[in-house]
Amino acid sequence: MSRHKHKASRAEVKRAKREAKKLLQSPHFFNEFLLAMKNDGLVGEEQTALVLFVVVVSRLLLHPLNVFVKARSSAGKNFVINKVLRLLPRHAISEITSVSERAWNYLGTQLRHTVVYLQERNEAVGNVHPLRLLISEDRIIRLVPRWKDGKLSTKKYVACGPVASISTGTKQLEIDDQTRHISISINETADQTRKIVKSYTRQTKGLSRKELRAWRMVQRVLEKRMGIEITLPEWFDRVADWLFVDDLRVRRYYPAFIEACRTVCLIRSFQSRRATRLTVDFADFAITTLIFDRVFVESLRLRKGVNESTRDLVDNLSLQKKGPVRAKDVARERGVSMDRAYRMLRSAETAGVIMRTNEPEKGNRKLFLAVPPPRFVPDPKRLFRKLHLKETVRICHPITGEHVVYRREK
Repeated sequence: MSRHKHKASRAEVKRAKREAKKLLQSPHFFNEFLLAMKNDGLVGEEQTALVLFVVVVSRLLLHPLNVFVKARSSAGKNFVINKVLRLLPRHAISEITSVSERAWNYLGTQLRHTVVYLQERNEAVGNVHPLRLLISEDRIIRLVPRWKDGKLSTKKYVACGPVASISTGTKQLEIDDQTRHISISINETADQTRKIVKSYTRQTKGLSRKELRAWRMVQRVLEKRMGIEITLPEWFDRVADWLFVDDLRVRRYYPAFIEACRTVCLIRSFQSRRATRLTVDFADFAITTLIFDRVFVESLRLRKGVNESTRDLVDNLSLQKKGPVRAKDVARERGVSMDRAYRMLRSAETAGVIMRTNEPEKGNRKLFLAVPPPRFVPDPKRLFRKLHLKETVRICHPITGEHVVYRREK
């Protein structure tokens, strides 16, 4: 994390504030953010970066988001997070690499409305279970007995939230922590590795001091609207009619999705909106869905069985091959016999998580692709038509930058 060694002059602060407001007022705000990430050396991982950015801004809400970034060692999970956190002022980050069992109880308001960044969540970090309470209850209360003037009394210590939590690790969280966190997996494909390796031969200028100051000022400007009321429109109730509800964990993930919508609404509130009271509009919902839907789907698929693992293998191999997958590809990747590979594919096909892409042909060659998992929230285009909203809604796709239009069918 870079340190603020250079003290900005009054003129530099004013210039940074102008640039920050210009960024926030732009309909391309999320695309500008991704461009800043790219210029600062991030390769790919656009969706991960966007999710992390929304999470860190959600620290300003009463019920912030929490995310767990999982990947094998050397995949670059902490690299992505550090790139995003570089855009925050120091007071907004509470980085923890090790903590004692009782330290959480004496933090008072130090963590309130900050991002708690817990690197490599494992036994070496120490007791992190109190963070679970801080996330769900917004406070940790510890009663400590003590003698005073010859009498035994009790002193109460309270650590206050809310906090937005970012944790990383190579293993899955315990189930009680899983439901409190959105889960992200870093792209570990060979294609992504090649892109990263190639990026080392290209010189990246990185973000200038002026650019970093502007993005950190974005956070300070957003902080001015901390505590603002953000309501939901009446039509939002109907989203639940088409919500994926076949998993009990949706009871916690859907409120997290709503808070993500509120966070996007807060970010976009500078685009010609009143600053006294905000209401999530359809554009906020659509942008949040484009950023988060696949992430929530993956969070619900954390407890994968054998067939789900085969599906993920087929999906990754098809991305590398840019086409369907054969049993030979699976056997080579997993180091198993052809018979074993065929059994894996047949089982996954029967379970409905992969599909055959070719008709029976000479040589009995079978080609497979992964079946897309079900959506978490309804597709914005279909939902817009079902809601019969009167106005036409136009947005910039947060990842691609393309113009997306939602309109009623004639």
